[in-house]
Amino acid sequence: MKIRFLKMKDWLLMTAMGALGMTGCQSQKNMPTQPNTNDDVVAESPDARNEVALMYGVPMMDYVVKGRVIDPQGKPVEGIQVVMLNRNIDISPDNMMEDNPRVLDYIRHNSDTTDAQGAFNVKVGDVPVEQQSLIIRDIDGERNGSFIDQKLEVTFTPEDQVKPREGWYQGMRMKDVDITVTPKEK
Repeated sequence: MKIRFLKMKDWLLMTAMGALGMTGCQSQKNMPTQPNTNDDVVAESPDARNEVALMYGVPMMDYVVKGRVIDPQGKPVEGIQVVMLNRNIDISPDNMMEDNPRVLDYIRHNSDTTDAQGAFNVKVGDVPVEQQSLIIRDIDGERNGSFIDQKLEVTFTPEDQVKPREGWYQGMRMKDVDITVTPKEK
């Protein structure tokens, strides 16, 4: 009886949300198949997957920043990590929280390290915003000199749109920037 009620509730929610223009997706979570003798414990079966539709409807946009990292003389700097932050990650150069597995995974997927020409290319998906934050970190030690870590904002405008909107996907905005790093004093 409980399962029938839940399926009916989900169907009503899907119908109402569909009428409002929202779409659905399938759950990857196992669904309860039959109650056990104890009402609190429910058996799960892999065959019951994807029976509940989940609602979503948050506009998303891709942001890309590419460019070069240079020193004050205009020479490219290799070994600089550029991390683009979305609104869900609140870190700074002073507090990278590298002991947090979630933050480490985020950095691994949303950063780039400059090559010999100082080039980088980072991308992040986020809700539509006007600015994205970049963290610039010298991660190679003394190899090419030491530079001060910094956080800066990149402003996006409608002119930066390179991919059109499509439904909830708001497209892609791209910016090409040169970032000048400041050497640490010895």
